[in-house]
Amino acid sequence: MPNERILIADDEDDVLDICVRALSSEGYQVRGAHNGFEAIELANKEEFDLLLTDIKMPGMSGLQAFQAIKQYHPDIVGVTITGYGRVETAIEALKLGMDDFLLKPFSLEQLSAAIPRALAKKRLERENARLKSLIPLFQLSQAFMAVTDLDALLQQVLQVAVQETAASLAVLMLKNETSANLEVCAVATDRGAESPGDQYKPRDDVARQAMQGGEAVLWQADDRQESFFALETANAQVLAAIAVPLVVTAETIGLLCLGKGHKGAAFTRSDVELSSVLAGQAAIAIQNARLFTRMRNAYDKLSALDHLKSEFIHVAAHELRTPLAIISSYVELMEDESTPQQKEYLSGVATGIDRLKLLTNNMRNLEFLEAGQVELQRDEFSLSQLLTEVVEDVALLAACKGQSITTQSGAQLPEIHADGPKIKIVLQNLLSNAIKFTPQGGSITVVAEVSGDGVHVAVQDTGIGIPEKEWQWIFKPFYQLEDSLVREHGGVGIGLALARNLVELHGGRIWVQSTVEQGSTFHFTLPNCLCSPGS
Repeated sequence: MPNERILIADDEDDVLDICVRALSSEGYQVRGAHNGFEAIELANKEEFDLLLTDIKMPGMSGLQAFQAIKQYHPDIVGVTITGYGRVETAIEALKLGMDDFLLKPFSLEQLSAAIPRALAKKRLERENARLKSLIPLFQLSQAFMAVTDLDALLQQVLQVAVQETAASLAVLMLKNETSANLEVCAVATDRGAESPGDQYKPRDDVARQAMQGGEAVLWQADDRQESFFALETANAQVLAAIAVPLVVTAETIGLLCLGKGHKGAAFTRSDVELSSVLAGQAAIAIQNARLFTRMRNAYDKLSALDHLKSEFIHVAAHELRTPLAIISSYVELMEDESTPQQKEYLSGVATGIDRLKLLTNNMRNLEFLEAGQVELQRDEFSLSQLLTEVVEDVALLAACKGQSITTQSGAQLPEIHADGPKIKIVLQNLLSNAIKFTPQGGSITVVAEVSGDGVHVAVQDTGIGIPEKEWQWIFKPFYQLEDSLVREHGGVGIGLALARNLVELHGGRIWVQSTVEQGSTFHFTLPNCLCSPGS
């Protein structure tokens, strides 16, 4: 059953009464007016879908009344009533905006057919216009998503709004992310961008209705209403307006306001629908741009912190080398003149010196690698012999914790062609790491074997293990599993990062397999490194 609201204007009481009764019985909500002035007064108080009016009425014609009402309600449908002898007048009325006409005398059946026909025709026109306007809008939404600069995005949204709705003014307000207050962030007119300011804030009641209701508010100026804007300076610019909330994931983040300033201006229902769709697309794009900005700022801060840390490591590595060399020289001199007990103490000092030397060398090597200043010096050497040397270097560290180190390389392991000193650094860091995170009395096993035309090395420990979610991070420079304030194990988090860089410099790959509380196995491969038999 229809529920449209119909306004009937006719100075003949009998015709008016019959039309009101007939259309009310059809289910329409009907109001009657005896002249054009009364029809305008009713239309200012209530909203109607259709005006059925006699053309010739005293004081004001039906056509004049229709044009006056249409200024404030541009979507209203017009059907005129005229006599047989005034067909030319009816045709002229159609040219001036009326949608249909009835010729007197007309039957109730003709009346019942004319009203839904006019409404359906208008509904189809609106739908066609809506679809036509929404097609470019959806295409523009893709462009919105690609804009990450918030200010540029806001201006682009406003330019589209002005263009698609023929607005003379567009204002975009966003909630302050700290105070949650609405702030004017961008303003545009049909002449271009304007500087935002509080003079473009709408009245509190309009903003509150749109923000809390979650739907567009259509506003039209008349003699009894206050102005749309809260401040006087912008009031003259707007005689009709739409306030549309920007909603994303059930959160209202702002308000889009569109205004028209010329006399007789009004927004249609299609404008309201289009601006609502635009606001929805804009809200998502604005939220994405805000997230991108926060991520970029966080990344910039993180990059700055990484730079400071790198600078600190660089300075520390250079400053530690000289005092370490001095201490090492004095230890060697003292060993020649020491008692057996003193030599035992000095051996402990020498172990500490070796650990500091490894740390400072790692710092310098990582610095050179990140600067791209490291080149491979490939030569032939025995990987089995290199393993033996590295195990001897770290044997004292393992002995202090009662740990055992076993190597399984096999006598058949051929010589390889690679940068021996750099592979030694990789093995030193992997073994030192295993010793550090393996508890007292644990065991460490190093396995080296041929794999295709290269070698595969695995360093296995019975240590504390590494959670799987951390596997991708532990090879990053300065990354540590433990919080710096409570961690039990030393180091600055560069040993594994250095090992990864040196292995990848050889074209190899390094990775970890681990189970918490059961231990870890670090693997690395060196491809294309086997020496030919005749070499």
